[in-house]
Amino acid sequence: MTLRCDVVVIGAGHNGLVAANYLADQGLEVIVVERAARIGGMSSSDRVIAEAPDHVVNYCATDLAFWPLSPVSVELNLAEHGLRSVPVDPQFAYLHPDGASVALWHDADRTAQEIAYFSPRDARAFTEYIALLDRLLAILRPLMLVNPSRPDRDVRHAYANAFRRLRPLGELLRWLTTSGSDLVEQRFEHDIVRSAMYALAAGYGPINARGTALAHIALAILHHGASSRPVGGMQAVPDALRRRLELIRGRVLTSAEVTQVLIDAGRASGVELRDGRRVEATIGVIATCDPRALFTRMLPPRALPARLERRARRIPTNRSGAAQMSANFALRGQISPQRHQGLRRDDLDLRIPYLLIGTADETARGFDAVTRGNIAAAEDMLLCVSVINGADPTQAPAGQDVVYVYTSSVPLRPPGGWCSAEDEVATRIVERVDSVFPGFAELEIGRHVDSPAGIEARTGASDGSMFHVDLELLRVGPLRPALGLGNFRLPVKGLFLGGAGAHPTGAVTGLPGRLAARELMRTHQLSARRGGEPAPAP
Repeated sequence: MTLRCDVVVIGAGHNGLVAANYLADQGLEVIVVERAARIGGMSSSDRVIAEAPDHVVNYCATDLAFWPLSPVSVELNLAEHGLRSVPVDPQFAYLHPDGASVALWHDADRTAQEIAYFSPRDARAFTEYIALLDRLLAILRPLMLVNPSRPDRDVRHAYANAFRRLRPLGELLRWLTTSGSDLVEQRFEHDIVRSAMYALAAGYGPINARGTALAHIALAILHHGASSRPVGGMQAVPDALRRRLELIRGRVLTSAEVTQVLIDAGRASGVELRDGRRVEATIGVIATCDPRALFTRMLPPRALPARLERRARRIPTNRSGAAQMSANFALRGQISPQRHQGLRRDDLDLRIPYLLIGTADETARGFDAVTRGNIAAAEDMLLCVSVINGADPTQAPAGQDVVYVYTSSVPLRPPGGWCSAEDEVATRIVERVDSVFPGFAELEIGRHVDSPAGIEARTGASDGSMFHVDLELLRVGPLRPALGLGNFRLPVKGLFLGGAGAHPTGAVTGLPGRLAARELMRTHQLSARRGGEPAPAP
């Protein structure tokens, strides 16, 4: 069976659905193919705990932390298609073993006031650091909205604006080439403040390598726009995008795994699915899947020049040996970090923000263990813990909790593999959480654990990388995911990259999908079929 359309999009995660919506708005016939039975990919959620069918499991993401950077929701008017969210402020709070806590608020001055309780000097250092990060975000944000390797008017304006703000240029270069751990040690003196800043960056992985200070740009993004939690779970985002797409006659095929991108006379002309069906595209293919999977498993042999094929095989996915893992726990009652809550000097409910658990020393020891292939001790795991229904009560039954736990302190390939290691790691996570939330273990009804191997099996992402491509200096802008493969238009004509492994980032923004759709329209100089006028770029 052969289906025909103008553009086929690989992957019905939020980026694929964003790209499809923009293209369908131009009158193009678009078919999105998704390997899983449900849409959403890394931005999905579901009720999959058999013992607790009313508790929502968010697989990889829970909050729209980077969403304020993106115009996608406004341009596509997703509120009209059912997307609602509730604000989460502060987005993070660090919990120290002695019961102290530091909240990271949308208002940077409020955060500085919390830090001043522990160290007035660190409060001043934080204010200075935020001023630097704000300047850097003012440079980076315009570049996030354009293809940085295409010298059109928008890019020239973005670069000109960037260089006007770079006073001095060395400020940016030092930040880009510094490890996150060195930056924290150089700027802050109090153990609690250092640990809070360390934990925030270490959520992306080991931060003792050059360029890993880049993770702290999340602080500037937090101050740019408050984070929010989609009502009903992260699935609300792809569901709203799908509803909108189908209203404008786009199509989504689920359980439709791509085995090969079809190449005709050197040009991408569609895809072949595992069940034998073919989807032919007259204009092109946008791939929002993991780029390493695209280049090494979906393209036919010799579709790329040999040097680019070698680079594609070396695209880093959890290269350090540390990986990401999430676990969702359904509870029959409600929990609170009682000791930390009791020592707060305000009325903040610590059930609302992401809670960062792990001192700088503990986290460093944990990363040292997992990068050597071992399972970290429970007390050395860096955990990000969220009582999901604390902000959105719709995600758990009344009087009960659903708790999401994320950690980057697990080995990519533990001894004996994940089949034997998953229960052991989950047990250590429970032990760590129970030490902060008394009674947590006793309240558990059921759980869903997503190990790196589970993430890879479910989404197809190489090595289970939630970010598709490691966050590092040489994988940003036109270098993401690799030199020669990072300008949306790939060496194969008619093939475009638009997922988390593309510029600008792997977070939930929709920007890679938006930019891929824009580049396809520009490349083909297409006219919209509605009225015959030239189609504006999204």
